[in-house]
Amino acid sequence: MYGFARREFTMTLLRRMADYQPELVRNAYTRLGATKADYLAAFNRWQTMLHSPRAPRGLDLLHAVLGPEDHLEAVRLGDVTATVCHWRLPLWPDLRWQAIVGAANVVIDGTLARGPDTPTPPLPETPAPWSCVVADTLARWPDARQVDPEVPARWLVETDRHRLWFTHGLLQRVDDRDD
Repeated sequence: MYGFARREFTMTLLRRMADYQPELVRNAYTRLGATKADYLAAFNRWQTMLHSPRAPRGLDLLHAVLGPEDHLEAVRLGDVTATVCHWRLPLWPDLRWQAIVGAANVVIDGTLARGPDTPTPPLPETPAPWSCVVADTLARWPDARQVDPEVPARWLVETDRHRLWFTHGLLQRVDDRDD
């Protein structure tokens, strides 16, 4: 493998999702025309780039991997202005890889998010895996509480009835709350 592009980057996202949804992941990399070996090789290559002293960093790394942004905009976050960058990915036509970029092109956060031109879908009381992103659930349940589970690439949203687990911003699992 000589290049790295949006297809391979998408496969790197799938690696952490396989912890929750192995069957969805298997179907996804097959739709991308990849084998399990291809998908695991893409993840390993991405990890090598992240840890290489010669690889670009921050936004420069995303540009090297994903190319130019499909959409970008400046946003105010308190007293500072950040740039929100979006790239389309092959598996999820309504979603984008979103990077929030601060000073010196440092990537503050990266996650799957609904595209700026895509409406939020109506969500049932118990949404299905891969049917929504964090912002969709917060629109559906405005009183929900966000919890950082302190695990890289994971996020938790708690509603009155459910715990919704996300990987890279995409819903993976819904648990009933017992408390």
